Amino acid sequence: MKNFCAVAMTAALVLSAGAPALAQDEKITVEGLFFFDRNGNNVYDTGDAVRKNGRGVSVRNVDTGQMVGDFRTGADGRYRVELPKGPNYEIRNSDIFDYTSTKLGYDLAESLTNADFPLRGSRVFGYSFVDANGDKVFNPGEQKLPVSDGNLSGRAWITGTSADGVAVNLQAGPTAADGTYSIEDVPSGDLTLHAPNLTYRGLTVDPDTPDIDPATLTRKLDAFRDRQMRVDQRYLVAKSDPALVGLTLVPAKAGYRSGERAKAVIEVANKGNFPEKIKFILDGHNTDVDSVGDNAVRVEGNIMSLKEPLAPGATAKVDVDFTFTWDSPDSVRALVQRGDQFDDADQKNNEMSIDVTIDPPVVGAPSTAPSESTTTPAPSSSTPAPAPAGAATNDKLASTGASPLGFLALGGLLLVAGAGAFFAARRRRS
Repeated sequence: MKNFCAVAMTAALVLSAGAPALAQDEKITVEGLFFFDRNGNNVYDTGDAVRKNGRGVSVRNVDTGQMVGDFRTGADGRYRVELPKGPNYEIRNSDIFDYTSTKLGYDLAESLTNADFPLRGSRVFGYSFVDANGDKVFNPGEQKLPVSDGNLSGRAWITGTSADGVAVNLQAGPTAADGTYSIEDVPSGDLTLHAPNLTYRGLTVDPDTPDIDPATLTRKLDAFRDRQMRVDQRYLVAKSDPALVGLTLVPAKAGYRSGERAKAVIEVANKGNFPEKIKFILDGHNTDVDSVGDNAVRVEGNIMSLKEPLAPGATAKVDVDFTFTWDSPDSVRALVQRGDQFDDADQKNNEMSIDVTIDPPVVGAPSTAPSESTTTPAPSSSTPAPAPAGAATNDKLASTGASPLGFLALGGLLLVAGAGAFFAARRRRS
């Protein structure tokens, strides 16, 4: 009987000692889904999307105040945390920097398998179509863009950095039959919308619109209202019409000398319907370009180009310093070139000229800068003057054709007068 009691007591001690160890090894599991609640009902259902590879949750032991760790979501939008059973825990939403949410966290001490977090992002939407009649409204029969739902390169996209410092690259879905497109689940941050460049199809963004900058094909996303922002992408059939509308010379005068420097003020205009970097030429038959103004660059020789695209309806003046040559002394001519992408819609406004006369260079004269005098210096006094035309080139007296007899008679009279004056003076002294 004593042996039985001893065994029973030993077993009880062993069981009581093992109970805390079993309790310490017990775990609880917390898991859930991060999703974009597009319809705002706080339930993941049709039309919603999962938040892939997000920041997930942070976990804190409420009893000790210590942080347990951060747990991100996977490609399926889910997170999962195993924790020792016993303490109270705080599960907090870590994805509230880029999105809003109606659920900030959970406080629990037991397992929970549906600790979900609905997120709300912003939405960019609008129309994307060819505005065939130019009324800025999508009408039946007008072409949506892109035409094919599988054409990814023809869709708008967003780039930038989220408020949480994450790089953003989102693309629009297929354009609907009614011409509408949308980009869903846009985070807050410094973001830009990009419209596709469709010049290869002969299309250009409507320049008369506040939605898209026609020069850069972008729009800053900084005007959301209730997490919505409308940006229309209206395209037109491209019309290229670079024009030359002004040409003046400085200094302005009727004649110039070959080798003289001058300035041409060339004014170009964009009469097309899309921004264009216009190229122009100062005719090289009688000019050599020396330099161009700050708003243009030399492409090659006398061919120049604006540095930046010129907006439709805008004009630009370019100062071109050049030197006259003697190849074609009748006029100074300037002209614009057709664009690189489209044919010129009106070639009658491409050229202007100014009639001038250009004197040939002085033969044998040294070249001088325009500000220096070109007057031939006077002959030196120590150098014999050149003989007049028709004069002999030897050292004898030149024949003038005049008779010497008159000069001889005058000399004799002067000698007689002088002798008389001499003798009269002697008689007075004596």
